[in-house]
Amino acid sequence: MKHLQKLLLSLLLVTCPPAKGGGEAKTHSTPYVAYLQGKNNHFCGGFLVAPNWVMTAAQCFPLTVILGAHTIQRREESWQTFEVQEYHCHPDFMSPKKGNDILLLKLKGNATSNSYVRTISFEKSKVPGGTACSIAGWGYKTPAATLREATVTIIKQRDCLSHYPGLADNLICGRSGSAGVPEKVKAPWGDAGDPLVCNNKAYGIFSYRHNNWPGFYTHIAPYLPWVNSVMKSA
Repeated sequence: MKHLQKLLLSLLLVTCPPAKGGGEAKTHSTPYVAYLQGKNNHFCGGFLVAPNWVMTAAQCFPLTVILGAHTIQRREESWQTFEVQEYHCHPDFMSPKKGNDILLLKLKGNATSNSYVRTISFEKSKVPGGTACSIAGWGYKTPAATLREATVTIIKQRDCLSHYPGLADNLICGRSGSAGVPEKVKAPWGDAGDPLVCNNKAYGIFSYRHNNWPGFYTHIAPYLPWVNSVMKSA
């Protein structure tokens, strides 16, 4: 039973989208991406939204935030490392499949903006189905040697709902597997909390997969009133 519990916990803490044409990201081409270290080698992705704020998935609980990284196995001169001062989980979060999978981390200190570390703004407009966006992350369970990046195609919401009629509010579907090829045959990569970037702006937060078909992402825009409230009051 203990082994089963550990297995279920590991599946909850780290879930991943597979890659479509995924490969090593151009060095420091995504300066907003954060590597979040937790207990027992658990890790998540995240992204810098203000000098002292990182956004990620609520299912994550990192202790350390690393900005400016490309390779995780060895420390780089570009790294900026921070401890987390405050955790602000969305009050309605219960589990990824029930939605509200969004967490704000207040850092102990401010990140220095440079060519390696930079904030990303939010995409407030609705992105139509068929739009090609991107996601970046370090790996599945064991971090990849370098930051990886892949394309994610947004699925029309009505198509998503037709397959998953009980889908929680404010979740977006994105397909990252090649047409006609089951996603489960793809090498999985990435981690919960990775930013879904459309039009060079943060549009979603990777949350989970279902039956190896699409990835589900928390749509950020509906949560912006809560985000702004937290960041102003903290």
